[in-house]
Amino acid sequence: MRFKTKILITLLAIVAFDAIASFLSRAFHVDYTNFIWLSFLLYIAIGFWGAHRKGFVYGMVLGTFAGLVDSTLGWFVSRMVGPFLLTDIPKLEPLIIGIVIIVVTASAFALGFLGALLCKLLGRTKTADAFQIVGRERRERAS
Repeated sequence: MRFKTKILITLLAIVAFDAIASFLSRAFHVDYTNFIWLSFLLYIAIGFWGAHRKGFVYGMVLGTFAGLVDSTLGWFVSRMVGPFLLTDIPKLEPLIIGIVIIVVTASAFALGFLGALLCKLLGRTKTADAFQIVGRERRERAS
C-alpha cells in the first residue's frame, strides 16, 4: 500500500473516531475524556501500521500526522458533535489552541515512535533513513 493511501486512511480514521466517540459520550453520558486511552492506542497502532513494510521513519511520521489531525480536524468535529464532558471547556483562545496542538502532536509522535519500534522489534519493517526516503520518493515520481 502506498504511503499516501495510509495518510488518507489515517485522516479518515482519526476524524471518524472523534465523531463516534463524541456521539457515544453524549448518547450514554460517558465523559469524553475517558476516550483518551483509545486515542493513545490508535497512535501506537498507526505508528506500527505506518512502519509496516515501509520503514521505521514512516511509522513515526504517520503517528505524528495522526496527532496533528486529532488536535485540529478531530477536535473541530468533536466540538461540532458536542461530547458529554464533566468539566466545562475553557474559552478557546489562540494560545490554548496552539498549546493543545503541540502537546497532542508531540504525544502522538512519542506513541507513534513506540508503535514503529514495536514493528521494528517484531521484524515487520525495514530500516529507513531520510536519504532513503527522499531517494525512494524521487524514484516513485520518476516512474
